Amino acid sequence: MLTLEQIHEIGRELESIYCLKNAPMAVRLVNRDEIPEGCVQPSAQGKHYALCQTLSYVRRTRKAQAIFPEDHWCLWPVINFRLRDLDEKDKRYVGSGYFIRDRELSYKHFVEEYPYIDEDKKKDGMVIAPLESCTFEPQAIMIYCDPSQLRQLLMAAKWHSGQITKACLDTCDSCGAALVPVLNGTMDYNLSMPDAGEYERGLVGENEMIFTLTGKNLEVFIESARQLIKAGFSYKQLAYELHADYPRPKFYNDMFEKWGLATSDDLWTPSSR
Repeated sequence: MLTLEQIHEIGRELESIYCLKNAPMAVRLVNRDEIPEGCVQPSAQGKHYALCQTLSYVRRTRKAQAIFPEDHWCLWPVINFRLRDLDEKDKRYVGSGYFIRDRELSYKHFVEEYPYIDEDKKKDGMVIAPLESCTFEPQAIMIYCDPSQLRQLLMAAKWHSGQITKACLDTCDSCGAALVPVLNGTMDYNLSMPDAGEYERGLVGENEMIFTLTGKNLEVFIESARQLIKAGFSYKQLAYELHADYPRPKFYNDMFEKWGLATSDDLWTPSSR
């Protein structure tokens, strides 16, 4: 189990490896009597934000927040995290207008596919802090990144898991799409797209995507990132080049030789990674 000091160091390392513009964020569901040190409620200061705005605030200012029902200003995360109950009439009212033209299809999607936190995992609220300074063990880590950074994050996820990261690309409710599958334990890694509201009010960049990983994989993930550096495939090590007959990994050459095609100098071998 990682100590807080180790988690903080990994947070700083992730920023350096991937040249991130903002802090990776630690997220944890908590009850009111579990609020960690340093986490402040916006409503205590007379303010209310959408969850996407809170995420933007935390990753940019590096100040931790605690978010409970009275802090929210957006409908969707209140529903995602079961902070208030919905009866059947509510589901019909809200779900039939979920940005799908056919109202029955919209309602069906809302009931069957919409991301809800599992009943046994719900809490009173959540805390969000920069990974480099969080005072709690994260259940999930959120990283806002551009496509090039995302490519390398996905490579590290695949390195140890042996699986291609799945995505939740709903164009509404990006905070729920990013967090709920990971917090529920159905996805260890998740790719999601900032929605229109997050673009307008959360000040997300036009080229930013969201990469989320489970807290329990933080140690193996950073080790995968380190291994990719050793293999010469880190974000900082890649550079534009346009050369014919460039060096290739040995297994490329092995296969090309078997197929009777031209070989090249070896770039690296699988055993050297």
